[in-house]
Amino acid sequence: MFVGREAELDLLRAELRLSAAGPARRAVVEGPEGIGKTALIRQALGDASKVRTLAACGDAGERHLRYGIVRQLLPDVAGDDPWTVGQAMCEAIRRSQADGPVVVLVDDAQWADRPSLRALCYTVRRLGGERVLVLVACRDADDPWLPVGLRRLLTGDGACRISLQGLSVAELARLPERAPEGATGGRPPKDMGSPGKAAGTRRRLPGGEKNGEPPPGEESGRAGPALMVLSRGPGATGASTGQASARETLPPQAAARLHAHTLGNPLHARAMLAAFPASALADPGVRLPAPVTYAATFTRRLRSCGPRARALIAACAVLGDGCTLYEAATVARAMAGTAARAGADHSPETGARTEGATGARTPELDALENAVEAGVLVEEAGRAIRFREPLGRAAAYDALGAGTRARLHLAAARIAGDTGAELRHRAAAASGPDEGLAEELARYAAKEAQHGLWHEAATHLELAAGLTHSAGRRDELRTTALEHVLVGGDVVRAAQLAASPNADPRPVRRYVLGRLALAEGRLEDAGRLLEEAWSHREPPYAADVAERLAWLRLLGDDRPEAARWARLALDQPIQSRAARPYDVLALAGDLCPQAPPGSLAEAVRLLREDEVGPAREVLDRAAGELAEAGLPCHRLLALALLAVAEYRDGRWDDAVERAERAVAEAAGLGQRWLLPCLEVVCVAPLAARGEHDRALAHVTAAREEAGRQRSVLGETQADLAMAVLGAGAAPPTAGDAFVPDPRPQLVETFVAEGALQEAQVVLDGLADAGDGPRARAQRARLEGLLFAARNVPAAAEERFTAALELAGDSGCRMEEARVLLDLGRLLRRTGRRRLAAERLQAARADFAGLGARPMVARCAQELEACGLEPAVTARLGLTPQEFSTATLVADGLTNRQIARELLISVKTVEYHIGKIYTKLGIGSRVALAARLAAYGENP
Repeated sequence: MFVGREAELDLLRAELRLSAAGPARRAVVEGPEGIGKTALIRQALGDASKVRTLAACGDAGERHLRYGIVRQLLPDVAGDDPWTVGQAMCEAIRRSQADGPVVVLVDDAQWADRPSLRALCYTVRRLGGERVLVLVACRDADDPWLPVGLRRLLTGDGACRISLQGLSVAELARLPERAPEGATGGRPPKDMGSPGKAAGTRRRLPGGEKNGEPPPGEESGRAGPALMVLSRGPGATGASTGQASARETLPPQAAARLHAHTLGNPLHARAMLAAFPASALADPGVRLPAPVTYAATFTRRLRSCGPRARALIAACAVLGDGCTLYEAATVARAMAGTAARAGADHSPETGARTEGATGARTPELDALENAVEAGVLVEEAGRAIRFREPLGRAAAYDALGAGTRARLHLAAARIAGDTGAELRHRAAAASGPDEGLAEELARYAAKEAQHGLWHEAATHLELAAGLTHSAGRRDELRTTALEHVLVGGDVVRAAQLAASPNADPRPVRRYVLGRLALAEGRLEDAGRLLEEAWSHREPPYAADVAERLAWLRLLGDDRPEAARWARLALDQPIQSRAARPYDVLALAGDLCPQAPPGSLAEAVRLLREDEVGPAREVLDRAAGELAEAGLPCHRLLALALLAVAEYRDGRWDDAVERAERAVAEAAGLGQRWLLPCLEVVCVAPLAARGEHDRALAHVTAAREEAGRQRSVLGETQADLAMAVLGAGAAPPTAGDAFVPDPRPQLVETFVAEGALQEAQVVLDGLADAGDGPRARAQRARLEGLLFAARNVPAAAEERFTAALELAGDSGCRMEEARVLLDLGRLLRRTGRRRLAAERLQAARADFAGLGARPMVARCAQELEACGLEPAVTARLGLTPQEFSTATLVADGLTNRQIARELLISVKTVEYHIGKIYTKLGIGSRVALAARLAAYGENP
């Protein structure tokens, strides 16, 4: 299975096509070991037919074997110098290309012998009009080992230079879980766990980081020294089986962490996939080692360093990227008594300059220079040091013995810049239970939780649990850690923690498990566990339990009960820092005036009062504050409501991007209970832009997820979203905070179908839709539609004029454009075509600015009826009404959706489609879309 590299494949395929016609082409594919150069070339050549390939591959052991590459390419070629050999190669290649194009492939050119490379350079210069592609793969096209002339040919004008980077996170997620050739998976690091543990258990490993930096393999940005490795017993599946797993894609968190660890290198990523299950890759508490595919190369680099450089590298592995040379050198002194000191005078570093400007020795600088030259470390501004690749730190840490690691961590603790880093290093150095250190970690975690550092606090509690001797205390600490992870929004990690054995008998354990069940969408389990926890009403957790029960009742669409539980949460004497009962109270329909300013509750109130601009400001600010507070669950709700506000404000592109990003983030965090409401937020802006298939996919996803969870609210929201698409009847409810009220569209549909009495009933019900200028403008426009349908044009025009003034006051471009369209239609039908055209052109400009393609088509239809018919309708032989219908058919709309868009009946749509097929001589919607595309009229 080949993943990604579409652009690179296209480039290589283009070179193959050009070389087949002549003249000769040159291409080079460069990138580090394991990046996929050979796989890319094989894929490109595998797609080519009638191409002869002359291939050779360099080898480090044969680098000094004269003409070894030439003999692989053309065994019969002989000669004593590169010019004679090159001329013979030219003649042989010319004979070969007589029967078809030829590819001369040299893979791993950095290991090729110099005489062969010089001969190849001679040959390339003299392949003029031949149908040949010379393709070279190497780690760096500027490698000095390649002759200067060959480098110029491969990188100069007329050459195709393809530099491969790592795969993206999305591409890594699609990699097959299969071991690469020769790999046996990640090398298990040396750890402190006792032998004989069952396969699949998690064992505490020492590890370290500087000032909160994640240890090797940790997810970036999340402090967490809880270093573990998955222990595989004799029966564990390894990579050597070569069998692909049944999974289709890697979970987003696992793919992101794998990308951070391997930088997207396919060889190393596949080795990690073969050695670790997805759950371990996604868990930031599991330390990821360097795979065997990388460790061997790194070991060679490490052995080329002297003792001082190796000590410096070991210190950097413990401290982490970003440490300074002074800090690393200070910690490295902990390795005194090892070869770092014993062999200092005979190490490779001594060949470097050892005298500073003042004549003093500079052993630290010499060691750094040695490590940089070996390709292990990189020096940055301010004498900061980092590893060249993240895998380098993992490999360096894996190479340390237990005693060395402990000494280095203790040294790092002594120079740590903050309490958290000191505690983590001390924990990593511990050789067994340490009750005093465990309590220090627990106290520090409590302070972090007070500042919203939920994941950091959870990590420190996990460390504390591993250091306490008491089983009861260990379970209590892990229950609190689980709660912090849940509050921090990472349901995937929380589920992994919850799967560990825990005999904590306290009611708070029921609350935490109930919170997890709610987040995972297991609503029945959540109700049982939370009600059991509420029966004890422990003051520290009572407010949180009541708030979770309020959310649970809201998902059951029992808004009165949701409001009651939210008030119960507010009545509790102790409120947690993460509590937001006002938010669920507002979403339940109770706009409590005591809601704090800047909260989601205030934004919901502003949206209901039609104050879209102020609501956007509140939500934008709230999303940032919630991110700083470490509350992604509430932040996702803020982003969803912000997308709703942007849709109502005509910012449809922003709304779609924000809503779909929220869906992806919620799925990655495992916040399944939020998915239905986040999915339906995407529907309205997509439908307004005419992307009905994409909108329908979101509705389908929301309905399926709601059904899986048995979420009544989610199913109701999906029904509302389907009604917004015009593909279902509107539910009896007026609307939802996350889905626009579908009743205005229902009025338009009834008017189009001539069901004026039904339209009037729905319109009368819109009196509860608010009293802001936007809502009043909408009602006035719908009243105008009804008057027009009843053939009372004067009253209709009066209502449209009033609606236009209200829409202008509200600043809603969409509603203003709709009024202009309806008024233009009325003016045309009453014979005032010139005035109608002015209104319609203004409406079309507004719709085009909003990206409302279906509405632009409706304006075009009316303008055509005014006599402003575009040339394409004449060429196609369609009437303006038929052309508008054809455009919407090509957009993928159903007959019912087209009827709603054009305000005509479904039977009229069917009649128009039949006429269109007859006039154009076609018989399907696909053919119609192709015909319009040929005229440049298919959007």
